[in-house]
Amino acid sequence: MVMFLDFLYIINSLTFSEKHVYLNKLYTMAHYDFRKDLNEGNNGENLVIEHLKKLGGTLISKNNDNRFDAIIEVNGKSIKYEIKTDVFCKPTYDTGNLFIEIECRGKESGILVTEAEWFVTYYKHLNEIWYIKTPQLLKLIEEHKQNFIFKTFSGDKGSNTKGWLVPRWKFTDDFLIYNSNTFKKI
Repeated sequence: MVMFLDFLYIINSLTFSEKHVYLNKLYTMAHYDFRKDLNEGNNGENLVIEHLKKLGGTLISKNNDNRFDAIIEVNGKSIKYEIKTDVFCKPTYDTGNLFIEIECRGKESGILVTEAEWFVTYYKHLNEIWYIKTPQLLKLIEEHKQNFIFKTFSGDKGSNTKGWLVPRWKFTDDFLIYNSNTFKKI
């Protein structure tokens, strides 16, 4: 309780700009290493694809650029999915945020360039898969970004990845959430 009160005292004594810098540093969990994380990401994509197959989909193709990660056919319609894997959130450490990338290495990236109709985040250590339609996620960010933290200097060293921290638990009604072990809806 004392640590929390100290935290509140520190936060309340800062200007808005100082709060932004402080919280940005507070939520920096690690320097990512793209090459090491690529394997985790591929494993996460495969798990989500298996889940989509169990829901009746058929894998049409996988993709390795920023447009989308997989095309799944559902009821005769081809649907593109962007699939992210979060390996930092754990039952013992979860900020409650969903990071939505918008820039990397000085170029628009992530949700701003994807062609995917669905944006999926697999939380490996929480055993959760969160689905949201991409336009719905963009609208959510646009309508609430004044309440979100804009994070800079994320990603692997030198990438200067930027994006929004979306407090996902405040918006559960906007997502379809599944257990990644049982593939049942939460």
